[in-house]
Amino acid sequence: MDTYLLATKLRIPPLLHHVVQRARLVDALEQDLPRYKLMLTSAPAGYGKTTLLADWAHTSALRIVWLSIGEDDNEFERFFRYLMAGWEQAQPGIKETPLGLLLGAVMSERDAILAAFINAAAETPDPLVFVLDDYHLVEDLSIHQALTFLLDHLPPTVHFVLASRTEPPLPLARYRARHELLELRADDLQFTLDETTDFLNRIMRLDYTQNAIAALHKRLEGWAVGLQLVALSHRRHRTPADTLALSGKQRFIADYLSENVLAELPADTQRFLLQTSILDRFCGSLCDVVTDGNDSQAMLESLERENLFLVALDDLREWFRYHVLFADFLREALKQRYPTDLIQLHRRAAQWYLAHDLPEPAFHHALAGESGDLVVQIFERFFVLKLFSGEITVVQRWIEALPQSWDASYVQLWLDTSYGSTVGNAMNDGIVAIFAGTGTPQDVVAKMKAAAQK
Repeated sequence: MDTYLLATKLRIPPLLHHVVQRARLVDALEQDLPRYKLMLTSAPAGYGKTTLLADWAHTSALRIVWLSIGEDDNEFERFFRYLMAGWEQAQPGIKETPLGLLLGAVMSERDAILAAFINAAAETPDPLVFVLDDYHLVEDLSIHQALTFLLDHLPPTVHFVLASRTEPPLPLARYRARHELLELRADDLQFTLDETTDFLNRIMRLDYTQNAIAALHKRLEGWAVGLQLVALSHRRHRTPADTLALSGKQRFIADYLSENVLAELPADTQRFLLQTSILDRFCGSLCDVVTDGNDSQAMLESLERENLFLVALDDLREWFRYHVLFADFLREALKQRYPTDLIQLHRRAAQWYLAHDLPEPAFHHALAGESGDLVVQIFERFFVLKLFSGEITVVQRWIEALPQSWDASYVQLWLDTSYGSTVGNAMNDGIVAIFAGTGTPQDVVAKMKAAAQK
């Protein structure tokens, strides 16, 4: 191998002793891969992409060419010299073909290199798999174009496997339509409850109860590295699983997300993530209002392509949410970076929800935004409707959530000026009693119905 190429980049990562054996995925790879040109493993950081592929590669009956891509590999000739060097290890003699001669020359035409690559592949008798790990680090458009050309012309015995945090700029829709693409996404890579149990109790030796494991599993949503970070934190602090408040604020988890996810993003993407983290669920128009922008839908589509812990909530991919721990982390980061923006962000969210006749989230954000005026508007439009539709517990929660300092300055003002009828006065009296602690929402409904009958 050329001395300026790093041999370690061409070695399959070693098997780790503390890895959960994921036989269901390894078997699927081994059996299904030969039927596809391309296999894409695409998921956010920490979902075990490299670990899974390394586990499979060490046991596979197929010939594997492994390349761990680095940021310095964004150059066409360098990239293909690495591929050839790995290919030489799997199939000695490739360097003596026209491909090797072209890549060894000082200047070579790219079209000639691609043609030589395909011709050499066509003479390969046995199945051959090129595994490109961390493909998201490739930014050179000529490499993406070259890989597309190869995939379109390679013989059926040669396959490519990409592991990437983001969706690569390849014609995936075309490969998908032609049944030439095998995909493993975050949903496929998530740990099952049994795998979570195996990791915590057998590998980490934490001896947790099944209820405690189930709670951790639900909160982590199958995120592999999150599970490992939590387990390390538990061992370090010797904290029982059922007493630990698991969140993205925990040091190990926050540090990982800060260093491996947020810090690598452009400033505008970071700000978008932080601002929209106040939302439990969101769509493009809601994000436009909250961020005071006009391109949120494009941003959301970009975040989904880049696998930034975004979870689609409908088949049309209009509504999304963040992974629970990622949302926790973002909200804490928002408080630290932009503490003065919080109130305004919540007020914008409340206004959007109110305009779309969604009173519950509107009320939540109005409170968080310390906006009594918005709360009054919500009461004016929905209070009576909620009472007469039987949603008394909702009204109860609203009233109980109101800060005591707002009673006189906002809500009482609304009561005094909005209703003058017999029914309105009955409601007014009932709500005053609730504030005083001598009545309930059920009493309000009873008084209003009695007044209406008169």
